[in-house]
Amino acid sequence: MIMRIELGKIVKAHGIKGEVKVLPFSGVAEDLLALAEIELRHGGERRVFKLERVRPQGRLAIMLLTGVVDRNMAEELVGSEVWGDEDSLPELEADEFYWHEMEGLEVETTAGRRLGRVQSLLATGAHDVLVITDGSNEYLVPAINEIMVSLDKEAGVLVIDPPPGLLEINLS
Repeated sequence: MIMRIELGKIVKAHGIKGEVKVLPFSGVAEDLLALAEIELRHGGERRVFKLERVRPQGRLAIMLLTGVVDRNMAEELVGSEVWGDEDSLPELEADEFYWHEMEGLEVETTAGRRLGRVQSLLATGAHDVLVITDGSNEYLVPAINEIMVSLDKEAGVLVIDPPPGLLEINLS
């Protein structure tokens, strides 16, 4: 079974010929170049589009979708989530991950303290942030190499080494 994952979001129309600008959640526009089709989700509605053309423009990807022929049609798609087949994504290096691989992981510190599970990730200007909850507490932890010590995808466990005070700040 092919699994679809959320890859980004349409942030605006581009030009007058129906192109849209997509913010890829990976932060790398080139990650979307291999896609042949996408599913757009917006307000409970789902629509599948074939891609006629995809090209990078800085951190964004410019896409031309089959059937979207002018700016007005493109503007109607702004705000849509962009979903694609997981198997069309490029292979990652050993220390890289896709967001969907992080969600649901059990998180513990190097000292053995269980914090909860990764509920989601937030994109910020500086780096991604893990949102970890245990039902009563929520921790916002930068998803950076200095903090993320090890990731065992098979066991579903992420071990972090937070700097002193980081977890306590989250509880105030």
